[in-house]
Amino acid sequence: MYANNPSWKVLQNFLPEKNRITERITPEEKYIKIKDMEIHLDEYNNNSDTSIIMFHGVGGNGRLLSFIAVPLFKAGYNVLCPDLPGYGYSRYNKLLTYSDWIDTGAAIVERELAKSKKVFVMGLSAGGMLAYNVVCKNQEVQGLIVTNLLDNREEEVRIHSAKNKLQAKYGIQLLNHFPGFLKTIKLPIRMVTNMNAIVNHKEVLKVILKDKLGAGNKVSLNFLLSMMNSIPLIEPEDFKKVPVLMVHPGNDLWTPVRISDLFFNRIASSKYRVILKNAGHFPVEEEALVQMEREIVHFIRSLLQK
Repeated sequence: MYANNPSWKVLQNFLPEKNRITERITPEEKYIKIKDMEIHLDEYNNNSDTSIIMFHGVGGNGRLLSFIAVPLFKAGYNVLCPDLPGYGYSRYNKLLTYSDWIDTGAAIVERELAKSKKVFVMGLSAGGMLAYNVVCKNQEVQGLIVTNLLDNREEEVRIHSAKNKLQAKYGIQLLNHFPGFLKTIKLPIRMVTNMNAIVNHKEVLKVILKDKLGAGNKVSLNFLLSMMNSIPLIEPEDFKKVPVLMVHPGNDLWTPVRISDLFFNRIASSKYRVILKNAGHFPVEEEALVQMEREIVHFIRSLLQK
């Protein structure tokens, strides 16, 4: 599987050494059946009683999350990085919707909780709001960690997420009126999102955009619409039980801090906000990665000690 995909291997060269996959630290690849889908999973198994489940966004896959999965594995935790349906090596035979992502995430959480694991849920980019929705379905988890929280009901969020302002203002409204069969059409992600701002490193950007299992992939209009029209399962003012850590890239050229704050500031549970110095949307900067790891580990340890 990922042994035959060169993109993530090339990307390793741009990461600090401690964030790279090595011969000694390599995830086990497996499939788990969730409803009518076969979800591919990268699992870094530490035989720990604490698991961190990580979700990528619309331009990623589970293997790309190795940059933070590896150091968290070294810190002693189990780390699980699924390929959300439509990305990576997950298999499906249906017209996907955003609900399939939520169902996938919720099933993986339930699977770990059934093993009596303490579970933390983490989401990066659009995976942040996905992680939030997953936790809404199962609030027995210990904590929620996100890099971004993008509420697509907000016009400013749509403007930053879309390829351009015209698409943001009128594209979704127009697509909502398309007949059903047209919504099966798949478009390159780069045509509908501002994918050029996914990372602040030109050479890394070239690698990511070529990856057919991630940012070089195509997305169906049906999935895109279902995500853009989605409503959080619990409004943030009613989200009171699970603690939240937001480790937001400080130099995010795609989704700046202020648009994540629109949702984050409304969350009622205990919450912590950290800005990663000079980090891009997909953080590959060493100083930011050290800070990110430190803050996540501190958050986890503080909650496990309670």
